[in-house]
Amino acid sequence: MEHGPPGSASERRERILEATERLLRRYGPAKTTVADIAREAEIAVGAVYLEFASKDAIVEELSQGQHRAVMAAMRAAAAEDLPFCDRLRAVFDARARAFLELAGSGAHACDLVHCQSRAVKAAHARFLDEERALLRDLIERGARAGELDAADPELAARALLTAYASFSPPWLFQSSREEVEAALSAVHRIVLYGLAGRDPARKPAR
Repeated sequence: MEHGPPGSASERRERILEATERLLRRYGPAKTTVADIAREAEIAVGAVYLEFASKDAIVEELSQGQHRAVMAAMRAAAAEDLPFCDRLRAVFDARARAFLELAGSGAHACDLVHCQSRAVKAAHARFLDEERALLRDLIERGARAGELDAADPELAARALLTAYASFSPPWLFQSSREEVEAALSAVHRIVLYGLAGRDPARKPAR
């Protein structure tokens, strides 16, 4: 993260965010206080409140950043030059990889995308809306292209999210990467290629 000029408000804000992220990855939101954040950032407690109204405001901004990174990976997968069914597969694969990478970055790193914190829940709710919209758009375009069988793209998007629910937080974090990849492949063959009316024995595009 680039810092602003020494002593500037932007530098102070960045220091607070970086310090909070380090603490959250180690201890989680519940065990991190504003005093802890100030100490880690080497600033006064009052300086924290000059930039953020509360600890929740800091946590929500960090959680939004993590969710944006996952969504960016999903959007990149959705833009690949593939049949729409295989784009959907790529989107879910990208989502799982992005969340699993986060899981390996600290004992409580996953708390930034799923925990009882109101701030994290708010950020995750926005992510779910964006995720559903992305899937709906892909399904709608695939149906128009004659590649997908979906009379109601919104309903199909919701059904896909239900089918893939175990590959999102917190359940995703309870399995190894190898287990996740094997299970994802099995679900792809059952769900996505049924949506496409495709022979599941056909090897998917990569």
